[in-house]
Amino acid sequence: MKPNTKIAMENLIKEAREKIPFDLSFEGNCEGRCDECPFKLLEFLDIDLINWETRLKRGEIPNLGDVHTLGRQCKEIYAILQKKGLVKEPCTACKDGAVNYS
Repeated sequence: MKPNTKIAMENLIKEAREKIPFDLSFEGNCEGRCDECPFKLLEFLDIDLINWETRLKRGEIPNLGDVHTLGRQCKEIYAILQKKGLVKEPCTACKDGAVNYS
């Protein structure tokens, strides 16, 4: 039996917190492009995760689109971190070619 969307979102958040390195240090690593800045991307994702953690605690139930959107953001940001050499192991979706690196 598949989990409901609340459990799926909780599992997604837990996995993102475990696998994405939110504690990376970026002193002196600015490349001048904010669109793929690892620091900005991690900050953006952390805000989204905190937002969903708060909403779940208040009893809000995400829909399937919410889970899909957050999952896609996690995969895309992880792929950028991997492309920049900040993580070693590619995510499952990245290995399968499901994430566009450009």
